[in-house]
Amino acid sequence: MKKDSQNAPKRRAPREASAAAPARREEVLDAGLSLISELGVAGASLRKLAARLEMSQPSLYHYFDSKDALVRQIIEHCASRMLEAALHVEFPRSIDDIPRFARDAALALWATEQHPRFVRFLFVVAIESPEHRRSIQRVFEERLYPGFGFLAVAYGRDPQEREDLRLMTRTIAYAMGLALMEERALFGADAPSAEVLRLGDFIVRASERVLASRAASGPIAASITPPEVPNSG
Repeated sequence: MKKDSQNAPKRRAPREASAAAPARREEVLDAGLSLISELGVAGASLRKLAARLEMSQPSLYHYFDSKDALVRQIIEHCASRMLEAALHVEFPRSIDDIPRFARDAALALWATEQHPRFVRFLFVVAIESPEHRRSIQRVFEERLYPGFGFLAVAYGRDPQEREDLRLMTRTIAYAMGLALMEERALFGADAPSAEVLRLGDFIVRASERVLASRAASGPIAASITPPEVPNSG
């Protein structure tokens, strides 16, 4: 007996990986970022997130199956965006230009609308959900810290000089990051103040002087002791 093709149940079309799908996922994660940074981990829920997005709660399970999974995906997503800001900053022309690049990269990162919210989110998650601290630490270790050594490897002529450059880049990024976090994440300022920009200029000039004096005074960081090679004899 032939099956009536007209009466046969229609098979659900598979979800297409259209251009809208990644954009919708980013919208969902961004809404989750705002919700948790505003209400905390305990105060946020998938029900509240669905209401904010004007979608049904079951529809969220297409992206994650729990609030813990949402937190992990936000960490991964936002961390992947952190270093993208530096791609729009003019690459250093020489070793002496590294301080300028480090400052401008920090300013570019904090100029984004998402990063201040992400920083508030990280503090909330680290305080309320200690089980996620390892995920946050892993993101720093795998994505942020290697960035400090990238320029050092590109411009440093020996291990000691590369270590000095790595620590200098980290110092500039942290000094600028703390000042910008204060204004953008804590105070809610829309842009860095003249005082923070003045601080950035000071940091760059001070770092340039350190680099200039290094040739005469020698390495800055403690000497790097090469690892011992086991005696095979």
